[in-house]
Amino acid sequence: MTGMAQQHYRLGMNYFQGKGVQKSYAEAMKWFRLAAQEGYPRAIFMLGRMYDTGKGIAENPAEAVKYYRQAAELGYARAQNLLGQAFIKGHGVPANYDEALKWFRKAAEQNFSDGQYNLGLMYAKGHGVPKDFLEARRWWGLAAEQGNPKVQFTLGHMYLVGKGVKKNYSKARQWLRQAADQGLPTAQYHLGIMYAKGTGVLQSYTEARKWLQKAAEQNYLDAIYTLGKLLSTGNDEVRDPALAVSLLQQAATRGHQRAKVAVAHHYAKGIGIAQDLQLAYHWWLEAAKEGNSDAQYNLGVMYINGKGAKRDALEGKKWLTKAADQGHTKAQYCLGVMYSTGKGVPQDMDEALRWKEAAEFWESL
Repeated sequence: MTGMAQQHYRLGMNYFQGKGVQKSYAEAMKWFRLAAQEGYPRAIFMLGRMYDTGKGIAENPAEAVKYYRQAAELGYARAQNLLGQAFIKGHGVPANYDEALKWFRKAAEQNFSDGQYNLGLMYAKGHGVPKDFLEARRWWGLAAEQGNPKVQFTLGHMYLVGKGVKKNYSKARQWLRQAADQGLPTAQYHLGIMYAKGTGVLQSYTEARKWLQKAAEQNYLDAIYTLGKLLSTGNDEVRDPALAVSLLQQAATRGHQRAKVAVAHHYAKGIGIAQDLQLAYHWWLEAAKEGNSDAQYNLGVMYINGKGAKRDALEGKKWLTKAADQGHTKAQYCLGVMYSTGKGVPQDMDEALRWKEAAEFWESL
């Protein structure tokens, strides 16, 4: 390998990135090939990336793996890591956990943080090795200390939920904060939840709002919903019903089931927006069809009372029963009352007692 190979590679990168020249994948590939012929690992790797992503040439996973393997065998850690991923996914090569483990380990032993993360995942999931969370944590710790935000989040979440380790909220907050400071929305979201609930930290709706908003600004759907709920139900420092409705509507429109239930509640009660029972019905129906028991209960009540929907006791009973079958105690009590009074259904004291006892059972858990 000569200094000329490195120059060819750099010229290829300039064309690949459009750095100082007009971007041209064809020119980039030409220079990468020249450098690759002289055995320059980074150029060989970039040829693999171009075949893998279809940049400048038709996507060809098998050809990508060929180049990844060449670069990996020359000791290039990025290629070793992506070759391991190819074996995990069966992308361009038959899936093989043993091969994946081998290449992840080679990358990890070169202190390549993504390789350390993936090797940790293999141990955490028991892929190609016996499941071993201590070994997973060891590799993730090495990667996290290098500042890899994805790994910092993984470690933080492990400590937060106690998966494979003893719960440690202090360490959870430490790693989540480091990942959040680097802009990782999943970490920002979970850090916001910790502050909202006071989990291992002094409860602070203001801090919760700050971190949830950072994640929401990156279109993290759970954060958009949770921020909406916080602004709807939080204390006076953060409460903003109008903005809450806007956020919940945004999340509901993108398919978030609990957001559909929450925005329906706002429309039903006229909180932060003009009361609109038809829109409340619309969102509860959407969530009810997806199996949400709160939505099924509220839809049932609408039909029973004839508010927001045409009075229909049978339809009301149908939705209340769906909710009750999932252990929704309010729905169970409603059914008990319906059967005991004969309101909308034939009076049946046995059924009334059955639903009353079911409600008491679920409340006792």
